[in-house]
Amino acid sequence: MMVLTRTLTVLLLVISMPTQANELQQLLQQVRSQAASDHQVDTVRLAEFRSGHARQQALLEQAKARLAKAEDEQTRLKEQFQSNEDALTSQGKTLRVRTGQLGEVFGVVKQQAQELKGLVDDSMISAQYPERAELLAFADLKRIPTLNEMEGLWFLLQQEMTATGEVIRFTAPVIQANGVRGDMEVLRIGPFTALTQQGHYLKFAGDQLQVLPVQPAGKVVDQARAFVQGQGEALVVDPSRGNLLALLSQTPNLKERIAQGGLVGYIILALGGIGLLVALWKLLTTLKIELSVRAQLRNGDEACERNPLGRVLAAGQAGRTSDETELRVDEALLKEAPLLERGLTLLKLVAAVAPLLGLLGTVTGMIGTFQSITLFGTGDPKLMAGGISQALMTTVLGLCVAIPLLFCHSLLAARSRRLLQLLQQKGLALLATQREQLSDAEEARHAA
Repeated sequence: MMVLTRTLTVLLLVISMPTQANELQQLLQQVRSQAASDHQVDTVRLAEFRSGHARQQALLEQAKARLAKAEDEQTRLKEQFQSNEDALTSQGKTLRVRTGQLGEVFGVVKQQAQELKGLVDDSMISAQYPERAELLAFADLKRIPTLNEMEGLWFLLQQEMTATGEVIRFTAPVIQANGVRGDMEVLRIGPFTALTQQGHYLKFAGDQLQVLPVQPAGKVVDQARAFVQGQGEALVVDPSRGNLLALLSQTPNLKERIAQGGLVGYIILALGGIGLLVALWKLLTTLKIELSVRAQLRNGDEACERNPLGRVLAAGQAGRTSDETELRVDEALLKEAPLLERGLTLLKLVAAVAPLLGLLGTVTGMIGTFQSITLFGTGDPKLMAGGISQALMTTVLGLCVAIPLLFCHSLLAARSRRLLQLLQQKGLALLATQREQLSDAEEARHAA
């Protein structure tokens, strides 16, 4: 059995050996083929590397050549720069020697040119000659002015002196108050004032003429219009070249002043209006009562109950005895006194409250001012102007309301007291007359 097994094993080995030999042969062929392929790729890469190395070497040689050339050029330029510096120093010495005191003259010329340039930029004459400032461009240059530039300076000085005394018409672009720009005929009075054909004043700002947004009072504009049209001989001239008239646009009118007072200011004005209405009503009623009392005085003893005096007399005449008459007269006077003094208390109250409200507005305005100072500091006064304006305007409004109302209260109170005194006098006179009549009647009865 064992012999049979070994025999079978030997047979299997003999059968499998040819198969393994074929596989090894194929593997050997694949290895040889792959090695040949890798050798070919390495050969190509080595050739490319050698070619690139040659190019890099050539570029390196070119860069070294350019560097050497640049260093030579740098050396040459340094030598040339030093030579130029030496030449400039030599020429500068020669120039200073040759110019002598002319350097001071040139300095004066440039200084005068700078001063004239500032004047020309702000002069209304430049509106007629807008390109003349170009002649003074050399004022800011660090070189000696040329002869033509000095002649231009002389020409501008002469032109400025001549134009200062001229009243001349010319056409120039003007910006209207609504922002529209157009060419208009302008009348220039020296370097001070410029007017349109309608008599509107102009200001020169930003190299152009502008119509002032707020013109002077109507009479001034009418006078200017007549002067422009050749019908007037007088004219208001602004020596500040329109700057003073331009400040009119920043001056608030009455409505804007009142608005500066804020809510407290409007409350003060409302109280003032109420007080004024009460004062007018009280004045009319007092005049009406005075007229009716005078009519009653003319009628004598005929009592009319449509006026206070008549009602007092009627009440006194209704008494049968002197004591009853006195009581009735006192009662009538007590009834008439509130009617005569009605409204005076309200006037006095409004006159007293208005300054207090003004003080309240002053305090609130100063609080706002200090808040602005706390937040933004004191660098910009305009930030504090609102609170200060409110503080001042409320004080002014309070005083403007209180002072007239105090006068009205004093006047009306005096008239009311005079009427009440008249009623008291007539009541006492009626009582004295009645007592005299009663005394005469008793004496007559005793005599009989």
